[in-house]
Amino acid sequence: MNFVEKFKKRREKVKNVLVVGLDTNYERLPKEFSKDANGVYEYNKRVIEATKDVACAYKLNSAFYEMLGPDGMMTLKKTRGLIDEEIPTIYDFKRSDISSTAEAYAKAAFEYYNFDSVTLSPYMGWDTVEPFLEYDGRYVFLVCLSSNKSAADFEYHGNPPLYIEVATSVAPFGDKCGLVVGATVPTALKDVHEIAPNALILVPGVGTQGGSAKEVMASSARDQLLVNVSRSIIFSDDPRKAALEYAKELRWEKSK
Repeated sequence: MNFVEKFKKRREKVKNVLVVGLDTNYERLPKEFSKDANGVYEYNKRVIEATKDVACAYKLNSAFYEMLGPDGMMTLKKTRGLIDEEIPTIYDFKRSDISSTAEAYAKAAFEYYNFDSVTLSPYMGWDTVEPFLEYDGRYVFLVCLSSNKSAADFEYHGNPPLYIEVATSVAPFGDKCGLVVGATVPTALKDVHEIAPNALILVPGVGTQGGSAKEVMASSARDQLLVNVSRSIIFSDDPRKAALEYAKELRWEKSK
């Protein structure tokens, strides 16, 4: 089963497109958890146990594990092992480098850590992406239009804008390659989807960053969306309750 099939099967089961982001900053752990890699692992275990019946997918942001050194990266691997194989996983590490280096990154992501998909930055060109596309059944999300304010520094430049160029280049690879479009720019979802209709779109920025789940789900791209919510779930007083609330907002039903 490839990533797209796995995602659609999971979506049909849970009836939502909620991606729970395990951006587990050890500095924000509750007082009963140690402020180290083991504390992160134990907290992730609690969050996954509380949300695994509602999550459509999980996304792990590499930065929060890398900053803990080797123990943190082992926690990343162990956390991946906690997630049921039927639930899609996304390794959010936005790498971009020359092809030989990209091959090593791909090997780490897909073979060592065994993630189903990754996020990449596309701005060094296709030879930095191609090594990831060689893995059958895996999937790549290219940063297209990000949710941060400084996206305007580069991503809107050009005629057509750079983000439109990225979407256009992805269009022929929709079975293997999708896009990242921030929830803070929901009107762009329609434009990107029209250009690359078969590409899945990973949407960060709902919750703490101010993106609206309602606006995102009103998009014509709704059947291609995976919507990530991280801090608003994992650092809420009750992660399960928060996940259930977001799952309602991100409810999905098959289009008639």
